[in-house]
Amino acid sequence: MVGKRDLPGLEVTRLGSGTDGFGDGTVSALSAEDTRPASCAPVSSAVSGGASRYAPLGSVTRMAQTRSGTSTFHLVSYRAADAVRVMDELRSALATCTTYTVKWPTDTTFENLRSAGDPHQGDDGVSFRIDVVSSSPVGGDDPVRTLQSFQVIRSGSTVGVFSAFDTGAHKVKQVPAALVAAQMKVLGTGGHRS
Repeated sequence: MVGKRDLPGLEVTRLGSGTDGFGDGTVSALSAEDTRPASCAPVSSAVSGGASRYAPLGSVTRMAQTRSGTSTFHLVSYRAADAVRVMDELRSALATCTTYTVKWPTDTTFENLRSAGDPHQGDDGVSFRIDVVSSSPVGGDDPVRTLQSFQVIRSGSTVGVFSAFDTGAHKVKQVPAALVAAQMKVLGTGGHRS
C-alpha cells in the first residue's frame, strides 16, 4: 500500500473495516440485477468499489489526501485470469453504456458516462467520468448531483479503482496523478504493505 515514503505529503486514511464490501476484507459485487440495464453492471461494480462478478481474494479501501486533491481508492486482488476478465468486461461495458440506474442501497442514476482516455499506468487501464444523481439525504425534492472521475488500472492480478468527485457538477475533479503513479509503482514492484 502506498504511503508517505512513496509520496511526500501523502495522508492515507483507512475507510471502514470488515468484509461487507467497504474497508479491508473481501469486497462483494453488486448483483447485476441491481443495475439497469444489466449490461452496465461492470461499470456499476467499478464505481461501487472495484468488485466484480469474479470472486476477489482480498481488498483494501483508503482515502488519500495529496497536495493536488483528495481521492478514494480500492485495491482488489483476483486470480490472474479473473483480473484480466474484470478489465475486459469493464472496457466492453464502457463502449456501450451511457446511463444506468442502481436501486440499492439508494435510488441512484448514473448519467453522461464518458471515456477520459487511457491512464497509461500498470498492465491495463481505463479512465471515465460520470454524473451521479441521487436522492437528497434529507428528503428534499432536489436530487444531489456529483461529477465523479475514475481511473481503473490493473497491475498483475490487482485491480485499482481510483476516484475523485466534486459536488459542483460543472467541475471535473481529477484523480491525483501522483497518487496513482506512486501506488502503481508499489504494486509493480511487489512493494510494502500498510
